[in-house]
Amino acid sequence: MRFVPALFRITAGLSLFVCVPARAAEPSTSQCLAASDASLKAGNEHKLLSERKELLICAASSCPGEIRKECARRVEEVNASIPTLVFQAKDPTGADLSSVRVTMDGNVLAEQLNGTALAVDPGEHAFKFETAGQPTVEKQLVVREGEKERREAIQFGSPANEDVNHPTETVASGGHKTQKIIAVVVAGVGVVGLGVGGTFGVMAMSKKDDANKVCRDACADAAGQQAWKDAKTAGTISTAGFIAGGVLLATGAVLWFTAGPSRTQVGIGPGSVRLSGSF
Repeated sequence: MRFVPALFRITAGLSLFVCVPARAAEPSTSQCLAASDASLKAGNEHKLLSERKELLICAASSCPGEIRKECARRVEEVNASIPTLVFQAKDPTGADLSSVRVTMDGNVLAEQLNGTALAVDPGEHAFKFETAGQPTVEKQLVVREGEKERREAIQFGSPANEDVNHPTETVASGGHKTQKIIAVVVAGVGVVGLGVGGTFGVMAMSKKDDANKVCRDACADAAGQQAWKDAKTAGTISTAGFIAGGVLLATGAVLWFTAGPSRTQVGIGPGSVRLSGSF
């Protein structure tokens, strides 16, 4: 029965051989050359992630010395140029979110956010952020070459305290507000016109009395003629003032009432109530 230990040793040796994982095949010389050429093409197209992937192939120990050395040198340069983003997602209560799926230009960039920087190619990209129970958030970002750990805030839903600290208010349209301001100005000028008409009306009556004292109706001397002329001038100005004032006052009223109703805004904040109006 001496063959049993020998059989055991053979079986154990075979099991060890089977359990040792096979090492990935090192790239051949032709593959090294192809990777080097592909890295140059990717770099010219600003696809830095693809460029780094090809450079890691041609930097393998099985590649020719000169190619390996050049690819290893360029790996360091490309790593310094690849931009990275750090996304900070929050739910409507302001709490941090990690279970967020991120896609960039239609391709999955990350299945969740764990606080680490994500490497991307430079350029303009369309991002989508998805989490359970919330609408998808979309962002368009222009990422610059060499930009490292750029922070981008992602807000899902409206913050819970938005309605308290920043109440929504109904504001009158700018056109209506401007029209009512013009109405007030026009009506104010109309009131001034009526005042001028009234003042000159009193003056006209006073000057007419003075003219009657000098002479009635037709006067032969210059003093009497001037007195009647002053009375007529004051009367003309009074009439013009009343007419212009009345027209302007009416115009102001029309502008005011055709501008639409005034609106009132009520805002409720921490420990305060705000009431305001617009016209």
